[in-house]
Amino acid sequence: MGEFTGKRVLVTGAAKGVGRGIARVFAEAGATLLLHYRSNPAEAESLREELSAFGSPVHLCRGDLGTEAGIETLFSEVERVFGSLDVAVNNAGWDPGYVPLESIDYEFYRKLTDMNIKGTLFCCLNEFRLMRSSDRGGSIINIGSIQMEATVPGRTLYAMSKGAIHSLTGELALEGGPVGIRVNCIAPGYIEVERLSGAAGFNRDQIAAGIPVHRLGMPRDIGECALFLASERASFVNGQTFLVDGGVSRKLR
Repeated sequence: MGEFTGKRVLVTGAAKGVGRGIARVFAEAGATLLLHYRSNPAEAESLREELSAFGSPVHLCRGDLGTEAGIETLFSEVERVFGSLDVAVNNAGWDPGYVPLESIDYEFYRKLTDMNIKGTLFCCLNEFRLMRSSDRGGSIINIGSIQMEATVPGRTLYAMSKGAIHSLTGELALEGGPVGIRVNCIAPGYIEVERLSGAAGFNRDQIAAGIPVHRLGMPRDIGECALFLASERASFVNGQTFLVDGGVSRKLR
């Protein structure tokens, strides 16, 4: 029996990268999972097969969380499968990479903020609604970024969106605390995911040399922090943003 056996856990953006690492850690802990993905059914199905080996049910739901229809589809499925929720990890988001100021237009702004800000907000509101419907409370964990304040040129809209998630987390923690819902945020640093390792000129050793612990983060590092925040060991932790970055944000500041 794992620590999270019987716990109903939603992970958005779970099919790859950080989301996949988070999902695996919760599966190992015995959680019953509903994993959201956006665009690749084969990738999501491979994850379900992998995690089902840990013994607890794994459900999938596809949707674009930058749209109202996608959000409604996801939470209709959560209600159908789970009824309520114990834990939600809002990982889904869009990182467009480095974007010069002159390339920012209204359409780019809309696409990014719909996904990263509107999507996260309305996921949180639906998770609140479901958690309040039970007497068990719950834990919501948003995935932000160290870019929220320790950023570099070319990250204007992305940094803005992650700053919004940081602020949203604090406000929702005030709303949720009295009804047993804790809300926290994880701000990853350089995590070795497909988007990073597949980029032109990727050099693991060079990046690691600039991080105080001399390695890149792995998706599992974020999963372990999420597991802690969702657990009873973190029952007095609310409204906080945890930087999981090997100390690199200290250098960027």
